[in-house]
Amino acid sequence: MKSQDIIFEDYEMYFNTDEFGEICLTISDDLYACDEKLSIQYKTKISNFINEINTWHEIAINKIISYAKDFYKLNINKNDIELLNIYVLFEQNEEELFGVGFRVGFDEEHGCGLKIKGKRFEILEIGTADIAFC
Repeated sequence: MKSQDIIFEDYEMYFNTDEFGEICLTISDDLYACDEKLSIQYKTKISNFINEINTWHEIAINKIISYAKDFYKLNINKNDIELLNIYVLFEQNEEELFGVGFRVGFDEEHGCGLKIKGKRFEILEIGTADIAFC
């Protein structure tokens, strides 16, 4: 994805990936950025994260599998996990922070959410889907 492709309408946009299908990209309405003109640098940070989807997705999937085993005492596989949303959680002058929301077979009602630092793909928090946008 190119930075100029990032155009939010009512705080969200959709994009397609070959491997993961359609994904919703949402900018948090708690941010000042959601009401500001977005700089090219900001959009580049977002597009860089999206373009690294294969890297951070694998990290997130492994974390979710571990979470399901530790918290729910379940053994799940990658087919039980589907990426639905990416949330932009940082202001234009801040370090990248993203939330990612997944549909998971082990908790279809609440899903699973993670917060990920943008450049190093460090998982900061995991839990139900609301973790991804709160």
